[in-house]
Amino acid sequence: MNKLLHITDDDFQSQQAAKCDLLIHIGLETFSYAVINKSRDQLKALVELEFPAVNSQTELIKVIESLPESIQQFKFSYDKIKIAFDTFHFTFIPQELYNENEESSYAKFIRPALASDLLANNIHSAKIKNISAIDTKLHKALNRLFHKPQIFNQANSFIEGIQKINSDKKASSLFIDIQTKHIQIAWINSSQLMFYNIFECVNLDEFNFYLLSLIDELKIDTEQTRVILSGKTIPEDDFYQRTRKYFSQISFADTRQTVNYPQKFEKVLSQTYFSLISLSLCE
Repeated sequence: MNKLLHITDDDFQSQQAAKCDLLIHIGLETFSYAVINKSRDQLKALVELEFPAVNSQTELIKVIESLPESIQQFKFSYDKIKIAFDTFHFTFIPQELYNENEESSYAKFIRPALASDLLANNIHSAKIKNISAIDTKLHKALNRLFHKPQIFNQANSFIEGIQKINSDKKASSLFIDIQTKHIQIAWINSSQLMFYNIFECVNLDEFNFYLLSLIDELKIDTEQTRVILSGKTIPEDDFYQRTRKYFSQISFADTRQTVNYPQKFEKVLSQTYFSLISLSLCE
């Protein structure tokens, strides 16, 4: 795997790991992880690795299984290990309607592969149960490689994160997380999660299509709605400029509202690893 980013605080040692959480995000294109000292809410390590050509779950599992041998920090004993993986196979159930005895019936909304396990996690800030499918072999591998990991899909961390930074509880806010081959979009209106989904998106034309479709279908008031961007986007790029074509109130998600960045991390853009850092909010 190619290292896209590798920063570790100079004073982080294995004996400090017991006070830290290890956060891991298995993306569609990259693998990233962060170490956070929970007693200080301080970032201690931030790493992003680019996947080689991975064409199947079997190849993905082999790559992930090789990581503990090359990453010393994965051998430390952490307080908690939280893992998020990107998937299109999920559905939401309101918490008050969820019945654990009905999990098998929820699978029909997900259409998982045959060899899959179901995960059921709370998104506390939205009062919903997130039901997702994970490849059985990948699920077993993660539990074998890491000590009692909490495993979520990407929606948990993204939604918990946007609820955390949503400062204006009466506003209409559109949150867009931009990655190389996909985007996440969520709409919050008056503190209520009104919409969330993840879409395959590899170019600006597709981004424009999803943006216009959601404005039309959700009847979003572009004059009154704030847009908060996260992921691989900066003010100078085409995605920002295209968003600016339709919305006037645009800002970037700030993970410093969730965790403190030591000086060594000061050049890391606060929006880039928003979903990864927001894993710290998931339980």
